[in-house]
Amino acid sequence: MSTPQNIIIIGASVAGHNAVNELIPHLPSTHRILLIDALAYSSWPIASLRAAVVPGWEKRVTQPLTKEAIFPAGSIHQVIAPNKVVELRESSVVLEHPFEGSTEVPFFKAIVATGASQGIPMRPVAGSSEAEYQAALVKYQEDFARSKKVLIVGGGAVGLELAGELREQHPDQEITIVHAKSHVLDPTADVPRTDAGHHSYSSPPTPLKLSKTIESQLAALHINLILSDRVSIPSAGSVSDPSAWDGSVGAQSGIKTVKLDSGKVVQADFVFISTGNRPNVSLVQNADPKALSSGLIAVDEYLRIVSTNPKSVLTSNYYAAGDAASAPGWKTSQGAQAEGAGAAANILAEVRGKPVKPFARPRPDAMFIPLGSKGGAGALPLPLLGVVSAPSFLVSAGKGKKLFVEDGFYGRYKGSKKPVAPPVTVQA
Repeated sequence: MSTPQNIIIIGASVAGHNAVNELIPHLPSTHRILLIDALAYSSWPIASLRAAVVPGWEKRVTQPLTKEAIFPAGSIHQVIAPNKVVELRESSVVLEHPFEGSTEVPFFKAIVATGASQGIPMRPVAGSSEAEYQAALVKYQEDFARSKKVLIVGGGAVGLELAGELREQHPDQEITIVHAKSHVLDPTADVPRTDAGHHSYSSPPTPLKLSKTIESQLAALHINLILSDRVSIPSAGSVSDPSAWDGSVGAQSGIKTVKLDSGKVVQADFVFISTGNRPNVSLVQNADPKALSSGLIAVDEYLRIVSTNPKSVLTSNYYAAGDAASAPGWKTSQGAQAEGAGAAANILAEVRGKPVKPFARPRPDAMFIPLGSKGGAGALPLPLLGVVSAPSFLVSAGKGKKLFVEDGFYGRYKGSKKPVAPPVTVQA
């Protein structure tokens, strides 16, 4: 019996895991899947802010990456985790630790689905264990519970959703959001940077009506909102006044005075700086810097990696999908899921010796911004009508109550031993 050829998937988050699920039912026995991830577990950023506020939720946003949870019984496919890919070669990858006796693993085709990095609590610290990440979330819960005045720097989706979770869990807490734009979120899209050293993507445009609806809800929730202003972050060692904020994040040693660029001041004993995603492109950058476009992994209409370097080692056998790939559209869980499926479909075509097909990304179903389990607003694209507003009850039912934990996160595990999300006390 001949040795099966490897289909390597680097990254076990939404894009990579969905590619696995698309491949499993259709891949012939001549090929096997190797799912590689640097961590021994997967996390669910969509619910991580609730997990940082509400006790019990920390156990719902992680799940170990095991062969039994991901693949059918008796499968030849393998999970290689925790292990890190340290080098991309034309038809092999090099691992940090040996697999089947070697650190170099050959493959037929590979998908780079390395996703994006984001500060804790949204995502785990690199190299942390599942227990360490859950413990860090519990520490956030405890610190938030002790805090009287919380300052959230940034009124994007992360800052808004955190404010909503805090207000629902701590109704008497003073919460202030400082946002540099004239409205929350970003109703005007920035032009993406194109210099090779830039590794951030621009915020997606959001309807002005959505921003204004959320602003009205924030006012109703007694959440202070300061727009068109920035927090002045002091340099290390420059603050001698014990009552002034020294630039540190998280719980403070008492109430601190935080200065804004406008001259205003905010009092806070917890400072949270909400940050966006940073695409994980270092593997591709190290192999071929010319395979990056606007800080993302450059792909063609088939999701194959492309490069301006004619001798690139990446353009023959690699696909890319998810937050790190340059496929157009919002960097969302929906988009990553679709791209993982698209890359898998083209790999299956190559396995069968058939032509690959252009990837057609579905139009985003919606942008939902929950404010706790009951509030929030959204924008819903509909045929003929264009973008219409999604009311709070729809946002709550569609996202806010459960944050896709059961279906979106645990539901993607389709192995012989499917995990089940731990129960939590239902919020009244």
